[in-house]
Amino acid sequence: MSFGLLNRNPNALARLLLALSGLLLSSCAQVKVANPKTNLELAPAPYFHTETGIYFPGALDELFRQPIVLLEERSPGLGVAISYRNNHARLDVFVYDLQASVIPVGIDSEVIEDSFQNAIDDIRKATKRRIYSNFVLRETGTRTLAGTDFLYADFTYGEDLFQKDGHLLVAGVNGQIIKIRSSITIPSDHDVWRAIGYLARAIEQSRRRGYGGLTLAEFESIRESLARIDLSDGLQEQEAISIAQMELVNRKRHHRFDPKTATLLETDDSSEQRVQFSQYPSAHDTPMPSLVTVEISPDGRASLSESP
Repeated sequence: MSFGLLNRNPNALARLLLALSGLLLSSCAQVKVANPKTNLELAPAPYFHTETGIYFPGALDELFRQPIVLLEERSPGLGVAISYRNNHARLDVFVYDLQASVIPVGIDSEVIEDSFQNAIDDIRKATKRRIYSNFVLRETGTRTLAGTDFLYADFTYGEDLFQKDGHLLVAGVNGQIIKIRSSITIPSDHDVWRAIGYLARAIEQSRRRGYGGLTLAEFESIRESLARIDLSDGLQEQEAISIAQMELVNRKRHHRFDPKTATLLETDDSSEQRVQFSQYPSAHDTPMPSLVTVEISPDGRASLSESP
């Protein structure tokens, strides 16, 4: 059809334009436009660790948390592993109790010293098996972060053809062992101490939520009191308190209730004793029971009950 004919026939021209318009719209509908890619990475929700009361953030600065590994299910006593990573650095946190009845808070106990030394020995063993290379232990000592004392080691090693800087921190916290190990590929401008600082503040916040524990000296005092108990002359008040304190420890409730708050309650049976413990001071509302009571029979047997 010529343009001259179209000019003489306006209806034909209109139909042609309408057809071309439909063809154009159909072509546009079939064109696939790729969504623009972004570098945005969303951090997971905080992970709450029941035994210590610590909320582990979804991210520590530029390090994003990986899925939680429940080591306890495969190896009782090894707790959980919490790992934060990016392309240049990683920070691994292990929280465990080795199935021990009590883990003293701080860094003075044998179990903490052994855990620290074993962590260093594990790196040495990995070097002998050629998983790592060129391991150099540069410094050992102590570090205090947000009010928590840690045994500390600074080291360097090779892995996958890269040289890396590493830090190790171990402490007893709220009745558990916390081991922190960081690794940074050299060279890097990543400030790992900033990330560790965020983690230390999360530990500090757990204490404000009413979590705590026994120091080595406090635990030794309870143990010495138990060793002096003699029930041949009847159950005495201080003996009842010592038994109740140890029951609190054995039931692993000493991370929520303070053994130092032991209070004797009146009972109808003079041969039995009841000892009550209060929670550690808390700056937050918690759904946990606020009191726990231990009943001690004349023969020294103890039973624990909690009340709101």
